[in-house]
Amino acid sequence: MKRKTELKRAYKCLTPLAFAYRTYKLVPIRDEDKYAIMQWRNEQIDILRQKETLAKGKQEWYFKNIVDKLFEQEKPDQLLFSFLEDNILIGYGGLVHIDWESRNAEISFLTATDRNLNQFVDDWKCYLKILKNIANLYLDFSKIYTYAYDIRPQLFQALTESNFVEEARLKDHVSINNKQYDVLIHSHFFDRVHYRMANEEDVLLYYKWANDSVVRNNSFNKDVIEYDSHCKWFFSKLSSDKCFLYLFFNKHNIPIGQVRIENTGIETIIGISIDEKYRGRAFSNKMLIKATEDYLSKHSKEKIVAYIKHGNIASLKSFISAGFIEQEIMNHEEVKCYKLFKSKT
Repeated sequence: MKRKTELKRAYKCLTPLAFAYRTYKLVPIRDEDKYAIMQWRNEQIDILRQKETLAKGKQEWYFKNIVDKLFEQEKPDQLLFSFLEDNILIGYGGLVHIDWESRNAEISFLTATDRNLNQFVDDWKCYLKILKNIANLYLDFSKIYTYAYDIRPQLFQALTESNFVEEARLKDHVSINNKQYDVLIHSHFFDRVHYRMANEEDVLLYYKWANDSVVRNNSFNKDVIEYDSHCKWFFSKLSSDKCFLYLFFNKHNIPIGQVRIENTGIETIIGISIDEKYRGRAFSNKMLIKATEDYLSKHSKEKIVAYIKHGNIASLKSFISAGFIEQEIMNHEEVKCYKLFKSKT
C-alpha cells in the first residue's frame, strides 16, 4: 500500500489539512521528511533532549511505530508537522506531551541547521503564529509552552515578541559539554469558549446585542430594532427547525456573543455578533469554527454562506481564519459585500 503523504495525511482531531501564514506552512508530518529531520537532530543534539545520535534504522522504526500511529488516534499525545517555506521543507515540530484533559501542550520546534540567526527569529515567530492558531482555534487549548535551554537568546526574543511570558526558570538544571545551564519555561495562555443553544430566557440579551451601535452599523438594516419586533423575531427563530442560535460563553460562564445559522430555503446563511467588552480577543474565530463544525456535522450536504459588508476587514479576516473561502464581491440587499462560504471538508 502506498504511504500517505502531505495533504492526504490528516489528524483526526484537526479538520484543516494545512495551516499557513505568509510564505510559511505547517502540514501533518510527512514520511518523506524523516531523514532530513534525523540529520538536523543529530547536528543540533546539544540543544535537544536527545542523548544519542540517530541512525536510519532507528528513525524508520520511530516513524513506522510511533508517527504513523498518531494518525489513527482521536487524541494522540503529540501532533507533529513538517514546516515549509514556499513549499520547501525548512524544519519540523508541533505539540507534544499533550494533556487533553487540562488542554495544554509543550511546543517542539527544530529548523534546518543552516538557517542563519535572522532567519531563525523570523522562522520561530511565523511558526508560533501558525501553531497558536492551531492550538487556540482548532484544539481549544488553554495553554501552550516551551521548555528550552538558556543558550539561544534569539529564541527568547521570538517568544517575547510572540506574547509568551516566562513562567519558570530552573537554575543550573542541565549540563551541556560540562557546563551548567538554566532551563526556561515560556507560556502563552488562551481564552476558552463554550456554547449552548439559546432559549426564551435569552431574549433580553439578544435584544441588547442586536441594538449595539457597531452591530447595527455592520448590518444590512441599520435601523434600531423595537423590542416587540425583536421578541416576535426571536421567538419565531427559536421555534424554527431551520434556525440554530448558538450562545457563547467564556471560561467564567459570561455570555460573550452569538452565532446564528439559518436555512432560508434558498441558502444557509450565518451571522455573528460579539459583546462590546469582548471584541478584539479572537473569540469570533473560535465561535465561527465551533458553530459551523456543529452545524455541518448535522447537515453535511449544505454550504454555509456569509455576507460581509465591503470594507469590514476585521470580520472578513475572522471568517477566512475560521475556514470560509471568499467567493466574490457582489451586491446583497443593495449593499456591496463580500460573499464567502464554508462546507464540510
